Amino acid sequence: MMWKREDARRLLERTIKMSRARDVIAHLSGGTSRNTRFAASEVTSTGDSENAELNVTVAFGKRHGSSSVNQFDDDTLRRCVESAEEMAQLSPEDPEHMPVLGAQKYGHPAAGSHDPRTAAFGAEERARAVATFLDASATARLQAAGFIETGERFTAVATSAGLFAHDERTRAHASCTFRTGDGTGSGWASGTSNKVADLDFARIARIATEKAQRSAQPTKLDPGDYMVVLEPAAVGEMLSFLTNSLDARIADEGRSFFGKPGGGTRIGEKLLGSFSLVSNPADAAAPSTPFDGQGMPLGKMTWFEDGVLKNLVHSRYWASKQGRTPTGQPQNLILRGSGHESTLEDLIRSTDRGILVTHFFYVRFLEPERVSITGLTRDGTFWIENGQIKRPVNNFRFNQEVVTCLSSAQAWTSPVRVQDTRAVPAIKASGFHFASISDAV
Repeated sequence: MMWKREDARRLLERTIKMSRARDVIAHLSGGTSRNTRFAASEVTSTGDSENAELNVTVAFGKRHGSSSVNQFDDDTLRRCVESAEEMAQLSPEDPEHMPVLGAQKYGHPAAGSHDPRTAAFGAEERARAVATFLDASATARLQAAGFIETGERFTAVATSAGLFAHDERTRAHASCTFRTGDGTGSGWASGTSNKVADLDFARIARIATEKAQRSAQPTKLDPGDYMVVLEPAAVGEMLSFLTNSLDARIADEGRSFFGKPGGGTRIGEKLLGSFSLVSNPADAAAPSTPFDGQGMPLGKMTWFEDGVLKNLVHSRYWASKQGRTPTGQPQNLILRGSGHESTLEDLIRSTDRGILVTHFFYVRFLEPERVSITGLTRDGTFWIENGQIKRPVNNFRFNQEVVTCLSSAQAWTSPVRVQDTRAVPAIKASGFHFASISDAV
């Protein structure tokens, strides 16, 4: 259920006026999602869903409360506001509560953030896309499973101090897993964009086919430290854990990898090798909403530059306490290596002995203060020797510090979109620690 800019503004302003509180912030968000699933080489479900939700937070001084509804008649809106007010009056004071923001200026969204064709992409078109996967898997005598989803979403926020922001964008995603008949080989591939036209379904199917066929009957390889070539999906998984650790408060309080023992932060230190990490809502590599949940404008922000830590994420409260400028919560991230960008094939050709990883599964923090994670390889793990993929090998559980992996990278590709708001390269890095064998395919 999409709400256009002026319709969303009228609803939010009407809701805010119903409150007796001085500080009110109201969020309206929702959209339409359309998906088709397939498994065991046949379609298993297809459907469309629409939703919109309003959340209202009111504050009396430092006492605040929230309430949400998904109906928008006046009586329901009034009950929502009254419920939030009741909870605020019953709540203890929050010493970290910040007053709502006033009117702000926002940058323009990236071109193509909202694509009409993607918004209208229907069940018949999804069926034809699924047929591409199923035809490819049948020709190769593989079992196919996967998911195609398209849709459009919006978010709008307004405050009693005069702020209003609205954003809308489309999304298209497809992924598939192909498995061999004997159950020993599995291949996975995916694609994500704001435009469904960017998704090459035939290419995704071809990659999944090649990985499944090549990964059958894996040979045993002992765990240990290896040179790795990590495809972008694997790097994207790691990046999520790095960026979740970039909070200034936990660094200042000595609870983070980015805090110094005894006080202070590691801003100014070279930590990430040759990589730069930037958030920029207008970057077409991974466009995102140009404001955060409080309505704070988000522009281009550099977190790492050529490996040097330049900034940490400062919330409004912590920025005011530390005398800093708040950064807002970044909504997208682009990781790029400095200098020459190789191809994935180049990374493989330049590897004498190492392991190629397609993607990771079930990744979790191991030691948050070291940005150390653990997880499993899946759907295509291969031994590289003399610049060639020689044979499939068993999957592994890995234990790895993310910063150490990125700082030891020797080569990388250009970044590609791997999640809604992430663009990362494939990398070649030394000393990646595989802790044990995983018997799952």
